[in-house]
Amino acid sequence: MGKGHAAVVNDALDPKLLRRWLEASLKVLMAKCDEINDLNVFPVPDSDTGSNILHTMMAAEQALSTEYADGREPAPDQLGTLFSAAARGAMSGARGNSGIILSQVVRGLAEWPDDNAFGGDALAWGLSKADELARAAISIPMEGTVLSVLSAAARAAQSAAEKESAGQGLIRTARDAADAAYEALRQTTRQLDVLEAAGVVDAGGLGLLLILDALVEAAAGESVPRETFARSRRAQLGRSGAAIAQVPLGRADLGLAEPESADCEAGPDDYEVMYLLSASSESAVATLRVSLEEQGNSVVIVGDGAGGWSVHVHLRDAGAAVELGLAAGTIRKVQITHFGAQQRDNLALRPGRVVLAVVHGAEAAELFRDEGAHVFETDGEVSGAGLLDAIVATGVGEVVLLPNGLVRQEDLVAVSAAARLHGQQVLPLPSASMVQGLASIAVHDPQRPATDDTYTMAEAAAGTRSAHLRIATERALTWAGTCEPGDALGLIGNEILVVEKRLQTAAETLVDLMLATGGELVTVVAGRGATDELLEIVEEHANRHHPAAEVMTYRGGQDDDVLQIGVE
Repeated sequence: MGKGHAAVVNDALDPKLLRRWLEASLKVLMAKCDEINDLNVFPVPDSDTGSNILHTMMAAEQALSTEYADGREPAPDQLGTLFSAAARGAMSGARGNSGIILSQVVRGLAEWPDDNAFGGDALAWGLSKADELARAAISIPMEGTVLSVLSAAARAAQSAAEKESAGQGLIRTARDAADAAYEALRQTTRQLDVLEAAGVVDAGGLGLLLILDALVEAAAGESVPRETFARSRRAQLGRSGAAIAQVPLGRADLGLAEPESADCEAGPDDYEVMYLLSASSESAVATLRVSLEEQGNSVVIVGDGAGGWSVHVHLRDAGAAVELGLAAGTIRKVQITHFGAQQRDNLALRPGRVVLAVVHGAEAAELFRDEGAHVFETDGEVSGAGLLDAIVATGVGEVVLLPNGLVRQEDLVAVSAAARLHGQQVLPLPSASMVQGLASIAVHDPQRPATDDTYTMAEAAAGTRSAHLRIATERALTWAGTCEPGDALGLIGNEILVVEKRLQTAAETLVDLMLATGGELVTVVAGRGATDELLEIVEEHANRHHPAAEVMTYRGGQDDDVLQIGVE
């Protein structure tokens, strides 16, 4: 038994468990993202399946989180509403074949009709429904892909659920489904010649297995040990497509009679086109599917059950796919990827290196710009898509990223993986605050080799202790006692160690705690809530009680922290 949520065991799904499941899924997908990407050879060896699945599940989790926006825990009978929100988020944010298929897993589970009894029978029903939806969505279902893994999981879940009482048995059913998915995944290598040539299992199937294992972990409080699925040593050329090119994959090889245009392979001159479709109808969607199959291949169209569809196709004429979508209804979120350009970008990085700092506050942004950094300004909520756009806009191959505590870890992983598809390598540094970011950028030298420069910058960030002075917005129990709304809070790392009624007293106490173990330089970044008087008090207190430390004060303009304090 591994580490997990050992204190929480649920044999039926409820809103809390649903949220834990999605969070556990994101955690493992972040950790395994590169592993999944490296396995990605079918239908296109573009090394992005892990990133696509992670992005899809992030969208599901974010959609679910909006249902908690008012801070209240949903009632058990709201499970259907929450599941439906997650399903819509997954479909809207789905990327690539695997992302779209996995969005149907969430949708299938969301369509279980009884909100008050989601046990093993519901999981079995939902996986079977997902299997049906996924196979109906794909023009040419291929065995040896995530579809095979999903079907095996659904069959095993159905068998396990038949032995349990209605509304119970979630853990046993989830375990059996995950174990069956694992065995099916191992078989995929022999089911598709293209996978065998590259020495891999199906990348999308691994993503589904990880999500099922995450359910077991969230429900039973135990992690499921699995092997690492790496490429075989004899097929290392598969990443660039060299091994794959040796294996002809035609309709005759598969015993299928579909026309040649329906083949799942994509050439270097083809495009991947994706968009969301609405204001349409079942008949219009059916016509769209036929038209896309005539134009290209790898056609996948899935619905969200509420009148929306996600469309995916590989074809030579990207404009034709868009025009067909416009004829079928209203389209949005159009994504077009050129496989040839993507594969070239995967093989080599662009030249050049810059530092990109994520910053909260207009004046703080100028501080980083003055040090030569590119800046991504945020109001506190960082958009992964926006951050990726900022990285791509730098136009260089190496982007040293200072997240400054403003970017979620899962977004860092997803954005870094996505940037590689643009020929860029993102090097995130461990800056948990803007004061650590300033210490890091201060030692940046663009003339040094990247490894030396990033090591020096990371060392500077790690060598800077940081603290935050904030105002409490709600009553809470902390390490320093109970705080009330309006109290001044002093945080060192993520722990609240100071609670005071007066802002001045909290600031002085926080400085004393930070300098208790020594320090030569104190950097203070003042937010909008910091008055000139408060800054003078902090500087005077430090000079009087800690004369060996030099104090440097800057205006940052952030509205969350009254002060950020760094000590080197």
